[in-house]
Amino acid sequence: MKFALEDIDMDGQLQRTATAACSGSADLGEALATARRVIPGDYDSWYAEWAALAEKTGRLADDSARHEHVVTAAKAYLRATEYWRQAIFFIRHDLDDSRLLRGWRAHRAAFRKALPLLPWDTTIDEIPFDGGRMTAYLLRPRGDAPGRPTILAPCGFDSTAEAGYAATGYMALARGYNVLLWDGPGQGGMLYEHRVPMRPDFEAVVSSVIDWVLAQPGVHPDGLALMGRSFAGYLAPRAAAVEPRIAALVCDPGQVEFVSRIVPSLFTADYWSRILAADPEVDQALQRQLDDPHKREFYGARMATFGAKTFGEFLRKLPRYTVEAQASLIRCPTLVTEGEGDFASQSPQLFDLLTCEKRFHRFADDEGAGGHCCGLGATLWEGMTFDWLDEVLARKNAQPFAAADPPQATGR
Repeated sequence: MKFALEDIDMDGQLQRTATAACSGSADLGEALATARRVIPGDYDSWYAEWAALAEKTGRLADDSARHEHVVTAAKAYLRATEYWRQAIFFIRHDLDDSRLLRGWRAHRAAFRKALPLLPWDTTIDEIPFDGGRMTAYLLRPRGDAPGRPTILAPCGFDSTAEAGYAATGYMALARGYNVLLWDGPGQGGMLYEHRVPMRPDFEAVVSSVIDWVLAQPGVHPDGLALMGRSFAGYLAPRAAAVEPRIAALVCDPGQVEFVSRIVPSLFTADYWSRILAADPEVDQALQRQLDDPHKREFYGARMATFGAKTFGEFLRKLPRYTVEAQASLIRCPTLVTEGEGDFASQSPQLFDLLTCEKRFHRFADDEGAGGHCCGLGATLWEGMTFDWLDEVLARKNAQPFAAADPPQATGR
């Protein structure tokens, strides 16, 4: 569903910023005005316009903080966080691009400036893993509750721990949940700073994360809910299949494997066999496709995330990313959602593989929640999902307490 821009990829990203407004992490007016200044299809122009807005918003936040306008400062820092995420989105194919690291660090800095001004208790730590350090943010509603249920919210394919606040974190906190946001391999700082690529066995990542979070105060040990959105709709079920400490699983959308999405549309069966065999002639032909700047960014960003030097190497990594054999091992109650027309969705396929207590819910275009991760229907998805979670976790005596403060910045 088109939102505001003719360029379909840029319009899709603009929709993400529009939904971030629900958390106070975007202003729809300034986002639309910025996007309309971009030269369609020009990724350098996209970076320049969003970076300029992010810098301007960060200066506003700093000025408001100096004058103790706490609410204004907090909201401006959250907006700067989102605008820096947008700025670097279309330049992720080159990890050596100085704009990428600068933009990501500014994105992280803005979020960390917002945190003390928000009504949540926050623990920031780094969890060692795979030769790098996973940045982790544990946010908790203020209060003396002995133990709250906790949403574990891994990043998607192109997101960061900091961006998780606008995607899911604010929803959980307002409803009395703790939320843990972190960068796994191939995500955020693990990729941009530590150069640790993504890996298919996300269960190893989540086990280390759970070890860490259960050592923190205020966490109910029987109330860990793993919430996988976008690419994490694959990562989360991989983990839930082997991790008994997960009390509930949410996948939006559900994903099972990735080969079937590309082979019928891009390659014949014979050509795919030659790709898997690393045929030099085929690899050279694939690499020449990256001469097109749009393909270079689209596929190059995926190559960088997977730690692949060539297009062919990236494609040969895809068969390892599957949950077909693991899905039937999931034992916790599982909710699988789908926005109508979501390009990434394999929700019905995942649902059919599940043997646990399960529920499927499909959101429709005509109710405003079609598209990837239910598109612009963030509040619709939130209500259905968290009501289901409340009921599931109540059976484990891990129901959330009311949040101690309203879900916005508070004054001193």
